[in-house]
Amino acid sequence: MTKTAPNARATAIDWAHVDDLKPNPRNPRRHGQEVMRLARSILRTAWGAPIVAQRSTKRIIGGHGRLEAAKEILAGIEVDGELRGGHEHLFDKHAPGPGMVPVRWVDVSDAEADAMTLADNARALQGVDDPLAIVEMAQQFGRESETMRDIGFDADALDAMVKAAGDAVLDGAEFQPATEDEQGKLDEIKPIACPRCGHEFSR
Repeated sequence: MTKTAPNARATAIDWAHVDDLKPNPRNPRRHGQEVMRLARSILRTAWGAPIVAQRSTKRIIGGHGRLEAAKEILAGIEVDGELRGGHEHLFDKHAPGPGMVPVRWVDVSDAEADAMTLADNARALQGVDDPLAIVEMAQQFGRESETMRDIGFDADALDAMVKAAGDAVLDGAEFQPATEDEQGKLDEIKPIACPRCGHEFSR
């Protein structure tokens, strides 16, 4: 029987100001315009997972995108026609002050921190999205909503997922994402109904 020791090197959730956290210069994930989409999503809902950081260096292990989004929020951004955020923004009602974000500190070496950063971004360690579940959840917001667009599921993306999933159901095949050629032909198809919930998406 294999014995495993509990990982006692991670602490409970703490708070840190965004200016005190340091990005890992070797982080393999590059961020761009999606940071603004993430910032708008945070302001529409709430701050979710804490940032994970190495205690000794305050270097981020997981959450580089959230840190960049937090900085944008503190600068103030427009969300659905309204200016929100700003330097006095509280990211959570329990935050000890403006600009403070939840952090989980871990006591690891630099090499271990790098390994954790790689694991946090590794596609091989991530699951596969259920397209029908995404479509069902999207109904709450509407297929044309800014919320879904910022998350990355605009109307065209939802239509492509429904068509690909529906074809898989009809063919008795396992779901495969639509190819670029298939997505390019979406404008030619008639209204599509989700094979699970029956919701119809018109073009």
